[in-house]
Amino acid sequence: TDGQESSPLTGDEYSGWSQRLSNVEEMVDKPELRNQIAQARDRARAARAEFKRHAKPPQWDLVKQDILKPLLEIRDRLADELSRRDSKDSLAPIDRDPVPGKYTDLVKRYYEKLGQGQ
Repeated sequence: TDGQESSPLTGDEYSGWSQRLSNVEEMVDKPELRNQIAQARDRARAARAEFKRHAKPPQWDLVKQDILKPLLEIRDRLADELSRRDSKDSLAPIDRDPVPGKYTDLVKRYYEKLGQGQ
């Protein structure tokens, strides 16, 4: 096997995975994040339906771009928010906005260079 058969999109664990994501969506109080979670769930549902209907494996590059990447960004934003709420001395910035997609790689390289002392 190629390891992709056990993914939530193609395996038996889809229902549980989708339900957990739905639970997270219901708990989030920011409409923008709720909408992003809902969009990722809709894309996952469509990929799952395509797989079930035609036995066609998902296009993994699109899954990474349209489902995984947005969910990871949401996870990071929620972690920042929880960090701010849990600690009065939190180092997480209060007004951090997400980096626009087309600049993500540039910002990542910038911080990597900073970390290397360049």
